[in-house]
Amino acid sequence: MPRKNSQSRPVFNSWDQLAVDQDQHPHWQRLTRALRALGPAALTGRADEARRLLHETGVSYNVYGAADGSRQPWPLDVVPLLIGSDDWAAIEAGLVQRAELLNLILTDLYGPRDILRRGLLPPALVYGHGGFLRACQDIRLPSAHQLPLYAADLVRDHSGQTWVLADRTQAPSGIGYALENRRVTSRVLPSLYRDAQVHRQEPFLRALRSNLIAAAPPAARNDPALALLTPGARNETYFEQALLAEKLGLQLVEGSDLVMQGGRLRLRALGGLTPIDVLWRRVDDAWCDPLELRADSFLGVPGLVEAARRRQVSVVNPLGSGVLENPALGAYLPALAKHFLGEDLRLPSVDSYWCGDPQHLQHVLANLDRLVIKRLQRHPEQRSVFGASLTPQELATWRERLLAQPAQYTAQAAVMPVPTPSFGGKELGMRPVLLRTFLTAGAEGYRVLAGGFARVGPQADTLFISNQTGAMGKDVWVLASEPETDTAPSLAPVVGAAHGGLPRRAAENLFWVGRYLERTVASLRLLRLTLERLTDSDAAREPAALDSQRLLAQTLTHLTGTHPDAVDQNAIAEPLWSLLADPQRPGSVAFGLQALAQAAETVREHLPQDALHVLVDLSAPLTGLSAASGDAEQMNSAAQQALHGVLALCGALAGDTEQDAGWHFLELGRCIERGQNLGVVLRSLLCSRAPLAATPAAIETALAFCGSLPAYRRHGPDVPALRLALELLLLDARQPRSLMRQLQGIERHLAALPDPATGVQLSVSGRLALDALTRLRLLDIVSLDTADGLDQTALDQFLGRGDYLLRELSDAIADAHFPPSAAPHSLLRVPTESS
Repeated sequence: MPRKNSQSRPVFNSWDQLAVDQDQHPHWQRLTRALRALGPAALTGRADEARRLLHETGVSYNVYGAADGSRQPWPLDVVPLLIGSDDWAAIEAGLVQRAELLNLILTDLYGPRDILRRGLLPPALVYGHGGFLRACQDIRLPSAHQLPLYAADLVRDHSGQTWVLADRTQAPSGIGYALENRRVTSRVLPSLYRDAQVHRQEPFLRALRSNLIAAAPPAARNDPALALLTPGARNETYFEQALLAEKLGLQLVEGSDLVMQGGRLRLRALGGLTPIDVLWRRVDDAWCDPLELRADSFLGVPGLVEAARRRQVSVVNPLGSGVLENPALGAYLPALAKHFLGEDLRLPSVDSYWCGDPQHLQHVLANLDRLVIKRLQRHPEQRSVFGASLTPQELATWRERLLAQPAQYTAQAAVMPVPTPSFGGKELGMRPVLLRTFLTAGAEGYRVLAGGFARVGPQADTLFISNQTGAMGKDVWVLASEPETDTAPSLAPVVGAAHGGLPRRAAENLFWVGRYLERTVASLRLLRLTLERLTDSDAAREPAALDSQRLLAQTLTHLTGTHPDAVDQNAIAEPLWSLLADPQRPGSVAFGLQALAQAAETVREHLPQDALHVLVDLSAPLTGLSAASGDAEQMNSAAQQALHGVLALCGALAGDTEQDAGWHFLELGRCIERGQNLGVVLRSLLCSRAPLAATPAAIETALAFCGSLPAYRRHGPDVPALRLALELLLLDARQPRSLMRQLQGIERHLAALPDPATGVQLSVSGRLALDALTRLRLLDIVSLDTADGLDQTALDQFLGRGDYLLRELSDAIADAHFPPSAAPHSLLRVPTESS
């Protein structure tokens, strides 16, 4: 139904009308003139360039409840939000005052609770909010500020008044996206950015990192180990978390990476357990410790609350700070500001009414159609309800709900944001904007990120602005009155950045990145050979054409672990499409690319930037490939393009990755997978009972699969063909896919890893690698080339034993370096239906 009192503004299709609307702001006039000079076509081009830059970097977010659970590209409005220096000075002063006030409130609530005894806050409002955690009483950071990081959502109404819509004190997100918005906007509008004299973001980042170091317990202050706790790669803002960990030099960890030992928080690293002194959490506090908080949490660390209580680790923001996100708190902040600061609020909260107060409840019931209803406990699936959008029947239902559970709800005045110039991809218009600002506390007080992170609604009359509902990001330019003189480096080397080594979880994921990468390469190489054979009209007329297709189909079956289902000339195209492009089919290329992308996403902070760029488009050649067309040529072209992309990723990983422990695990995975794939293909092509197995055509296919066909053809007739082929495929370490090359690589990479074994005895993985390499070196190629041809049984036994050793080796590496962490067990009795 139509929304009442929406104060919506029409989309401006006229450049002149937009210019007139912004006449009262000189900086907007300059921007409008610049946008008019660009024109719609050029602005569209800049927006396309912005999408390309964001896509290349993989900037994304996850949508809760999405059917495919996939990441969504980050949408960016290229027209920045401009804030003049005078306006910003007033906003900045108000934010600092508010942060200081909330810091004092937090300190009191987990200390003497004087404000409850004085009646400045209703106890039921505090104790009834899920953000108040009794277990966190008396947890203190060593610094004067107990709220090191704070964010506020701001909105400006049509009168010019700036309001605080919400306080974010748990684990506020958006800093990383603000950095990306600036990076891209400044590149697509370089002249505008340069001429505008925009305040830079780097001073805030330096302050944030310094303040994290300063938050360390006194015993670790000189050399603290820093980490960022993430809920994992499926979290909505995981991209940002990985970006900030990389920018600030923090170890990115999940709860399963951490363990308590001797009262201290420690990282499960390859070299053993190493201490963590400062933990910047991006996990809501209630989920951080299943021992003292939520017993059903798998995201936290049992014992973390006790370690924070004993000041063995500093958790930022402190556990329990979520109590400040109570939306009803705004109704009491003016009185609290008078109490703590002796001042009025410079930035007021939107008018708020806690329904647990009888007087507030009566006001809410009488004015429900003009208010916004919120639950006290924020939840991503429970959005604010705008009374103006409800029908009379819905309003009656809500009145009954509020009367039944008044203390669980608050209501706020509906503030309609003043619209700002926005480019939605097709036309320039006016859309509502929400600004999130960020502050970090240090020894000298709070420092504000100049600008912040803005979101614009998808429509001019949008009421609820969120990334989950289609909002676009927007850069925020705070205009300096004079050029900035900050010439310090963006980020100096950080103390504590190298602590801890590589988490075991990250090492395991890098290992599987290598395996999935080579598994995909092998499938694509064999599919390409199969499709080339299928599209070769001369080969199709050969008497053995069907037998050749059957042999290739059999080899594909063995390599991918999935059946092509058909091998005749007329019916093989669709099964091959499934093996190539069906993401729902285990063993297909598309399925493998998904697994590769998911594994890489969890360790993106360990991968070079060029590799991340390539990863974004790996599946693009297969997107839209139709099974119905049955076009083998089209499939062959798509397979070729996909192979080029995967090989480009191999090159980026080989050339730009730091050769640390993570790189050795990645290469180990590649070598083991290549060795196993080679064995599977050779056993199918050379050792099976298929009519064409071990024939010159099968040998040539094996050489082509391994890329050794040119080397084979360069040799003269003095070496028997079978013997030469086996030497190239098995023994010649100069060939990139030979078995010798893989086993030597395994031995080299194992030697570079921290060895969990004691003394001089070889580890289990070392013995298995030595066994496989020794057997290969002792292999007598001449004995396999008999008068009757290839000794298929002997070669099959050799390759089978080699495959067994590689499988055992992979398991031994996992046992030594990736032991599963024990899941936390609840000490509470879970009631059954009969109890």
